[in-house]
Amino acid sequence: MASLNAGPEYYAAEGRYAVAKTPGDKLEALEEMLRFCPKHKGSQSIIADIHNKMARVRKEQAREEAVKKARKGGGGDFIRKQGAAQVAILGFANTGKSFLLNTLTRAHAHSTPAPFETLSLLPGMMEYKGVQIQLLDTPSIHPGNKSMIFSIARNADLVLILFNDESEKHFYEGMKAKRLLFATSREDAAALKQRIYDSLGLIRVFTRNPKTGKADDKPVALFKEARTVSDAARQIHKDFASATARVWGSTKFAGQQVRGTYQLEDGDLLELQIR
Repeated sequence: MASLNAGPEYYAAEGRYAVAKTPGDKLEALEEMLRFCPKHKGSQSIIADIHNKMARVRKEQAREEAVKKARKGGGGDFIRKQGAAQVAILGFANTGKSFLLNTLTRAHAHSTPAPFETLSLLPGMMEYKGVQIQLLDTPSIHPGNKSMIFSIARNADLVLILFNDESEKHFYEGMKAKRLLFATSREDAAALKQRIYDSLGLIRVFTRNPKTGKADDKPVALFKEARTVSDAARQIHKDFASATARVWGSTKFAGQQVRGTYQLEDGDLLELQIR
């Protein structure tokens, strides 16, 4: 830096930028660096670098503000859950979160090699074995937004963490999640879909029309820890929670009458009997 010939104010601002944690503190330090940076031919590349850093920090700020607005509008859950389960995709910049969302769903998240392109939560629906699963592309995680991203993770049914290097996993120590899955964007999409589905621990139950005897080909998806007849009935309609049922598949006899506490298995055929 000797060729820069800058004064102590510049180096003091540079030091503040190096230890800044929030986008606001970073931007303030960068603005001071720009103000005190000498303007001559030898400093042109340094000035350009400062401008580039300021642009990235402003994107960070915009992202933080967008997520805060989404949080206020979503009652603390950020994005209302749709489908059988919600999966939050976490990762550092350039781990391929947006690309993965586009690959596994029909979402059109903006995906470029530039860091911090995702400014807010972006949802998309992934279908697997007839089950709709909501994926959330989150802003790239960093120390300044760690607590906010961890809060998103805590509300999701599964947290999918994308990483480029094994050392990145240490950053997530202490995060609370119902279910956790690590992966890289280089994994085969079909295989990763199955890993997501298996990690959620879902079972599929198909309903049968008591009048026609026909089965619906669209399954009711249940978590394995909440898979009673009453759980299935409640998911179909809140007024059906007290229903009894006939079940084909896991019962001893086909069409056996069961109570609401009966534990269903994957692939069961369920006929609700409303009292």
